[in-house]
Amino acid sequence: MTRTSFKLSTLLVFTMIFISGLAPAHAQLMQMPAEKYIAKMNDPARYLKVDEVIRKLGLKPGDIVADIGSGSGSFSIPFAKAVAPGGIVYAVDIDQKMLDYVAKRAKESGVTNLRTVLGEYDDPKLPVKNVDLAFFHRVLHMIEHRELYLDNTAKYLKPDGRIVIIDRNPEQSPENWMWLKESDVDTWMAAISFYPIDHFNLFRDRYFVVYQRPYGNSVLIKNFKPSKYKD
Repeated sequence: MTRTSFKLSTLLVFTMIFISGLAPAHAQLMQMPAEKYIAKMNDPARYLKVDEVIRKLGLKPGDIVADIGSGSGSFSIPFAKAVAPGGIVYAVDIDQKMLDYVAKRAKESGVTNLRTVLGEYDDPKLPVKNVDLAFFHRVLHMIEHRELYLDNTAKYLKPDGRIVIIDRNPEQSPENWMWLKESDVDTWMAAISFYPIDHFNLFRDRYFVVYQRPYGNSVLIKNFKPSKYKD
């Protein structure tokens, strides 16, 4: 068997396993071993703009934030500093080794308002239901049941809580089939009554959208114009 035919055969087998639903969860989520993932996440060449993200989101002391797919804590720890005093950041991951690393990194940084949460594949399993902001940075495309996960995330938010999605359109990175169309994300979010309230052009290679339900003083309520139908 040639090398090319071997690769094609391997790909075919994996595809059939994946379609049949028998692939292990770590394969479905493309989860790397913790050690490799930490090294990748801590690469100085990564284009994160953490400080700018915090400013755009307007994080403030007292806020409750869930960093979904927290990885090595690149956002979790700065978020925790931004919401102190009084605020809490929940670093959520499906790999306990990653969470142990984040907890250690937080301790070394003098951060005391960060909590780690071992989530499940379809549910972040947050311990509270008063979250102000759930943050997904290049994570949603790695979740198999995306609509279900978003639906489950929403139940942990305050009525005026926000969900932030930073991800890529397929055309922005055609070599990776896993990326998500922003229009598809909009549709999934609308299904759980969340709609875009902010689009930030902070990154050249990904979209950055903030979603919220029409509630209270939400911009969605303020910008709503009633129709002129007569009774």
